Amino acid sequence: MIIDAHMHIWKRIKGRVRNEQPVQPVGSGKIRIGDQEMLGMPASFVDCSALAEYVLAEFDAAGVSAGVVVQEYLDGPQNDYLLEVASNYPERFFMHALPNFFEPDKVDEEVGNLFDQGFKGLKVCGGHLLGKVSLDDRRFFPIWERMENEGLVLSVDFSEGEIQVPEFENVMKLFPNLKVAIGHFGMPSRGGWPGQLELCRHKNVYVECGGIIWLYRSEGYPFDSGRDALRSAGLKVGYDKIMWGSDWPRTMVDFTYRQSLDFILNDEGIGSKDKTAILGANAAKFYGFKKPRSVDRIPLITEG
Repeated sequence: MIIDAHMHIWKRIKGRVRNEQPVQPVGSGKIRIGDQEMLGMPASFVDCSALAEYVLAEFDAAGVSAGVVVQEYLDGPQNDYLLEVASNYPERFFMHALPNFFEPDKVDEEVGNLFDQGFKGLKVCGGHLLGKVSLDDRRFFPIWERMENEGLVLSVDFSEGEIQVPEFENVMKLFPNLKVAIGHFGMPSRGGWPGQLELCRHKNVYVECGGIIWLYRSEGYPFDSGRDALRSAGLKVGYDKIMWGSDWPRTMVDFTYRQSLDFILNDEGIGSKDKTAILGANAAKFYGFKKPRSVDRIPLITEG
């Protein structure tokens, strides 16, 4: 059983980046941020939509049972689409809602409505909030309290480095049973360690490695420094606190979906029990997947 603990889907792109520049779809995988065009997803995404059916095809080909969907202001909120997908594929996805944390006086009500609609998780894009809103703002406390009480999951992508770690330590002191998944493996190649990883000492704080192949993209497959980071984290916090994630589809502009999985799956330096934990068992327990079906990997024509 393999679970992708960090991936994205969207129906339409209408996002913004930190400096408030709009993000617009161009076509054939290209997006425009301000005046700059770039490939934001595989070029085969001709209308720049990253639909659930696309990633389900990747799941079925690579032998992945289910996925955890996170969101990003870069793409724009996809809450309505995610609820639609969750209804169509209830056993294949865990969904995180994305509220507007830039309006702290209103976000509590918005979050309440999102949870009432069926979301079991919430995404915080820490890098976007840096310098604008503190993660330990008291206006967020009712949100963290409800999440702690109901066992809901908070997914956090911190800014590069450790600057937001003290803010979040304040949150964990007040809400010690809050379930948290730290995204992008705590940004080990961008100065995020040891601070972000240290947060895993809290009982319900885990780290997922969505986008780790992006962090070590200059090395190329099999991302030896990424493997070293995984082993280092395993020794520090235990492999039972680590979850694999692909960051589909953005990282697929560089590498294939299978490569995002195989650099761990084929790593002889990590034992089979620990691989089982990283690749699915931890996520199944953490997100509450109810025995997701096992998916057999489809052989490649080039292997024959």
